[in-house]
Amino acid sequence: MIDRHLLSLMRETERAGSLRAAGERMNLTQSALSHTLRKFEERAGVTLWIREGRKLRPTQAGAYLLELAGRVLPQIRQAVTELAD
Repeated sequence: MIDRHLLSLMRETERAGSLRAAGERMNLTQSALSHTLRKFEERAGVTLWIREGRKLRPTQAGAYLLELAGRVLPQIRQAVTELAD
């Protein structure tokens, strides 16, 4: 299942450039972030990131989820704001 949390993790990992930095920004351990992404990869049967040393590069599936995150996360934030009003 693709949920908001997964999309947020993907987006922050891309922005930060590493799982460790993304984890720090999201107040998660690198291990917790890595486990969440690995669990999704196993369930979906895809690889999201290609690890190049400490750097990460999104695969085609990862790029798709990043694009989705760019569209969906702002819509969710807007919906939460509108519902609060």
